Amino acid sequence: MFTFSSPDITDNIQPFFVRSESTPNPDDITLTTFIHQDELSQLIRLVEHFSGPISVVLHVDHPSDEPGGSNPITRLHTMRNSNPKIRNQVDIHLMTTPQSHRRPSSTTVQQQTNVHRNLARFFARTDFVLLLDADGSLPATDVAKSFKEYPTWMDKLRTGNVFVLPGFDEAPSVEDASGLAPVLNYSQLPKDKSTLLTMVHDGQVVLSEKTWKRTIRNVDFNTWATRTMLSAIQNYDPYFGPSVIIRRDKMLWCPERFGNNQAACLFELYLSGADFWVLPKDFTINGGERKEAVLTEREKTINTRLYQKFHEESCLKHARAFYAAGEWDSDRARHCRISCQKGKKLDALTLVKPA
Repeated sequence: MFTFSSPDITDNIQPFFVRSESTPNPDDITLTTFIHQDELSQLIRLVEHFSGPISVVLHVDHPSDEPGGSNPITRLHTMRNSNPKIRNQVDIHLMTTPQSHRRPSSTTVQQQTNVHRNLARFFARTDFVLLLDADGSLPATDVAKSFKEYPTWMDKLRTGNVFVLPGFDEAPSVEDASGLAPVLNYSQLPKDKSTLLTMVHDGQVVLSEKTWKRTIRNVDFNTWATRTMLSAIQNYDPYFGPSVIIRRDKMLWCPERFGNNQAACLFELYLSGADFWVLPKDFTINGGERKEAVLTEREKTINTRLYQKFHEESCLKHARAFYAAGEWDSDRARHCRISCQKGKKLDALTLVKPA
């Protein structure tokens, strides 16, 4: 963690700035995510959709020191005092942007969200975490209940497997030329698979590109719609970026060279040998009320180039590790063999393969 982070940033982190009043069971699943100071209302959404422990990184970028100004910390305490669920479930870890790194409040700041993901996960107080993508997605179903109903799933989780929650978005209104007006009210969002499938059929809910993009064939929707048991992902795509459930420890951390790239977190896990399983009835839903940060063209270019280079570096790193351990031909290394023996990555592998 923090390999690519400025000391000025990491010195401005306050773990457990607010600690929940309950002590979670180690076998519980903690929802981990992050919010910006202008998104505090998202805490209410989270506790309404998730009944277990929650670990949140709150990023305060422009604290208000002006008399009468809107102070995010004051708003946080007011919200917490008025909502018993927030008091009982949510641990909040405060991260403030140092003065030297701040931009004018009118500009869009590319937050180091992979750092946020790692922090929220690191400070979780249970052995298992739900890495919820911070794009406004919410867990629509009770994932903890699903794992209690199938003890073998928990056994897979303990051994380092990854469980995928398929993602869905609320469809934009066809009447709105901007494409931003929602079709559904927040209270109408689906909370079970049957209702979800009906809404997909009626065009009220659409597939999230992070799970179902045409070029990403990790999960086949028609197959998932009829599944009642776990299904393994066979053809992995490095741009796959849904919300997932993993072990809190003994799993690789998100690469922090990226501003915001959940797919990079999952690609490393896949290359290291983790099997990905798609949950048959659990999913996430994005109500459309929270928008991801809009990056500048320069930031997009930098992220794209970094990620392309990251693919090759990751393949080389994991291939070397498997060769050094004498495991290149093992079942655990099969993901690395399949994903990295393609295109330019094959040249990198020939550098480490013994003669």
